[in-house]
Amino acid sequence: MSTAGEHIKITIDRDWVVSLKDKLKETEQEDWRTEQPTIFRVLPNLRGIEPEAYEPAIVSLGPFHHHKSHLKAMDHLKWQYLNKFLVRNPEKPLEDYLKLIKENERQARMAYSENVEMSSKDFVQMMLLDCCFVIEAILPEGEGQATIWSLPPVVARDMLILENQLPFCLLQPLFDSTFPDQSHDLNSLILCFLRKAIIITTEDPSVEKSFHHTLHLFYSCILPANDRDGSESSTFLCHNLSCMQNVLHMPFWLSSWLHKLSCCSRDDQEETNMLLGWIPSATRLTEAGVHIRKKKKAKSFLDITFRDGKMEIPQLQVDDHTNILLRNLIAFEQCCREASPHVTSYAGLIDCIIDTAADVALLQQSKIIISGMGNGEEVATLFNRLCKEVLIDDLESSYFSRIYKEVNKHYDARCNKWRARLNHDYFSNPWAIVSVAAAIFLFVLTTTQTIYTLLSYVQPTK
Repeated sequence: MSTAGEHIKITIDRDWVVSLKDKLKETEQEDWRTEQPTIFRVLPNLRGIEPEAYEPAIVSLGPFHHHKSHLKAMDHLKWQYLNKFLVRNPEKPLEDYLKLIKENERQARMAYSENVEMSSKDFVQMMLLDCCFVIEAILPEGEGQATIWSLPPVVARDMLILENQLPFCLLQPLFDSTFPDQSHDLNSLILCFLRKAIIITTEDPSVEKSFHHTLHLFYSCILPANDRDGSESSTFLCHNLSCMQNVLHMPFWLSSWLHKLSCCSRDDQEETNMLLGWIPSATRLTEAGVHIRKKKKAKSFLDITFRDGKMEIPQLQVDDHTNILLRNLIAFEQCCREASPHVTSYAGLIDCIIDTAADVALLQQSKIIISGMGNGEEVATLFNRLCKEVLIDDLESSYFSRIYKEVNKHYDARCNKWRARLNHDYFSNPWAIVSVAAAIFLFVLTTTQTIYTLLSYVQPTK
């Protein structure tokens, strides 16, 4: 034991010091990121619900799924497409394209939310092959995609996976170098390719806006018109909702569950429904006199409107691809700061409207839902699970806040609530209708007999 004033000799392992210095150098090198990422890993809470929805099926694009064995079968086709791409502009040798990607490598790496652990040569080669594959795949028939004529739906599906994106900072200059006369437009070709494979209405993109990647381009084309130019959407939810959601991170399923457990008075019910992001199901709304019908001239599947007791919903083809697309759009909104939660809000609204298979049947009858799935129960389950584990931080920018407010105002009107209860309790099935009709008939007969009996006393027969 050392005494006071004695100095203790401490030795530091030299290898340890060297390793720490190396780590500090690595940290200094990480400061290369000067821009926010635009291509993200899906959040673990979302991936845990349905992992396969965020995995490419046949082709990897970019580094996140590059090394997966089940996607290697397309590598040979990528080399074939690179050959086709190089032939299109014989004046530009392979070296020119490699230099082009090398010049933009730093910006491309910054597009990904994780540090890409690949050498510069491997990264540049991967990006050249993947970008050329996409360019050749989206060209009109007869110009490029003959080899994958049977695969566009699956390729289009993979092109809309959040983790499977290519940064346009590489794709656009490669495309422009191949078509210098601007005989083709990259954005239009991509959307045309996607529309052939995915039956969803979209608007044409804004020519003044730049896009990060294919999913961002598609996302921008389904947004409300006032959001495509970057302006903020109008809001109708009160500030308390934003505060509550920001503190609690309340998902839609919890909002609906809390509503079902709530026991507030009728005067407070409308405000509570709006705050919790809840409206009644399609069958309940119909019972309350709401007319639900297909919107004929919809700009996108988000274009839902409610006016004068009429709710118009754009037609949506529901299948496995729809499920995957909606999940990746929601994941994009959850990760990207500049994205408003419109698709998330849409999923929450449809989750409310579709509660059971009976609601699905009603929407199918109105030709709002065209189902490619087994039965109505599967469709209901699909929408009921879309918002599970989804965090809602900014509902004040919700595109559907007006609908929540007006639908609940209509539904909570006293006459409509009485009508809904009457329809639900007495006209919900044919036997109930027969029973009510029989009761009314007996009541009329009894009343008539009573009147005649009273008249016979007042005016006896002469």
